[in-house]
Order: sequence, then structure tokens, then C-alpha cells
Amino acid sequence: MPLLPLAARKWTILTSTNVTEFDTTSSGAPAPSFADLGLSEEVLSAVADMGYTAPTPVQAASIPHALDGEDVLAAAQTGTGKTAAFLLPTMNNLPHVPRSRARGRVAAQGPLMLVVTPTRELAQQIEEVCRAIARRTGHTSVTVVGGVSYNPQRDKLKRGCDILIATPGRLQDLIDQGACSLDQVQVLVLDEADRMLDMGFLPAVRRIVSYTRDDRQTLLFSATLDEQAVGSITDLVTDPARVEIAPVTSTADTVEQYVLPVSLESKNALLADVLKREGSNRVIVFCRTKHRA
Repeated sequence: MPLLPLAARKWTILTSTNVTEFDTTSSGAPAPSFADLGLSEEVLSAVADMGYTAPTPVQAASIPHALDGEDVLAAAQTGTGKTAAFLLPTMNNLPHVPRSRARGRVAAQGPLMLVVTPTRELAQQIEEVCRAIARRTGHTSVTVVGGVSYNPQRDKLKRGCDILIATPGRLQDLIDQGACSLDQVQVLVLDEADRMLDMGFLPAVRRIVSYTRDDRQTLLFSATLDEQAVGSITDLVTDPARVEIAPVTSTADTVEQYVLPVSLESKNALLADVLKREGSNRVIVFCRTKHRA
């Protein structure tokens, strides 16, 4: 069965107060526009610049709560528009670090908003969306990730920024070096929170959050809100609006699932035997790492 485009799927939106179905293919279903969500003219212009036509379910459900200054605890799968769901409302409300009118120099360092995400690739994706919105809002941003030199990142932080996008390990290093202060952070976003915990970043995340002010707004986005996945950090949000987005799908009756316990040494031989007996012309084999492949 071919995968439906994002805008043509049916979703269930679960919030802390209601359960609503959005069928984006149905003319009778609720389909709010970005303007209906209460975004400013500047942010709406950025939305148009990026080619967004209508909010995805996670955007429609999360943006009003974030605009109202509430903490948000949201679950949605990758590719559902989570990045815009937290950047649009927060950049809509975020002030700017004071600057000198004479030379454009920063009078206060910031950042006023911190986005923490597990990988360099995700940080770069967030940075792209942030810059697109900032062309209209005038915000400045800095991205700090591992795998590159510290010096350029320290220099950028010294010049100040409104928004800091960071991976946990590199941010903790820069804080330890005295190159970054988080005491002005008004908005904290934890993106892909479940993945950060899977990667062992819980101690770093908790340390980073401890450097921010207690009255901050916190938005936590995850692929799942399962207690086992993110239960250890849900205390970082205060009385949050809870949003869960799940595609309404049906499982094919022809799908058969089973588990074959096997030793590592026998795995390849067993796989070859299973493929020989049960396989067809089209088979997908998932491996844990590229080395196993």
C-alpha cells in the first residue's frame, strides 16, 4: 500500500482536554489556517515564505498552547512538522537581545531561547527553519554541535544571540568552559526527547536545564510520551498541555509477525534459511548497524 502524502493522511489528535479527529482530505473536517492560530503578521509571512499552506495536526494542536505561554508535552512522529510546531509560536513571542544602535553590537549576551536536540543533523535542520523565520522576525541564532572546532562557536556566543540550538554534549562542554550562560533563557525546547534519553544524555540534559531560570516556558517534543521513554524528564514541564498525534492506520490482515530466538553465531545462517523458505522477490532486512549489513 503506497504511503499517503502528509497532507492527505487521517490523524487522531489527543490533547489533555479532548480527542479530535482531523481528516485532511475531508471538506467537512476542521482545518484551521495558520492565521486562525493567532500568529503575528511577521510569522505568517515567514510561513508563506517557506511554502506552508496549512498547519499539520501537531502544529494545529500545539501552537495555540505555546502562544499562550503554556508548557507543552507533545508526541508526534518524525516528519509531522514538529520543528515548525515549536519554532513558530516561540519566535512569535520571543523578544530580542538588546543591541547597540551604533554598531549593532550585542549589549546582553542571551540566549533567550534554547533548543536542545540529540544530533548534529537535527540541529542543522532546526537551524534552517529558524533562519527562515528569522528573516521576518529579526531574531539571531547560533548553533553549537560536536564534531567541529570550539573556537568559532565560542566567538559566536560571545557576540550574543536570541536563540541557541545545541546538542547536549557540546553545550555542556561550552558551559564548563565558561563560554555560554543560560541564565537569560525564557524558553526551553527539548526536541526528540526520547531519542536523547536513548543516547544516554539524561544527566547532561538535567544539568543543562538546571542552569536555566525556574519561570521559563518549556516545550518537550518526543516520538512517544510513554512513561518508560520520557517519564524521567516529564517533571521538567509544569502543568503542560499534552498533545499526542497518531496516524489513524489499519494493519493489513496478511501481515504475520513472529520472533525467532537465535544465537549471534547462527543468525546469518538462520536468516538465509528463512529467506529461502519464506522470502519473495521483495524483501527488506533491517540491521542494527551498517557494519552488520
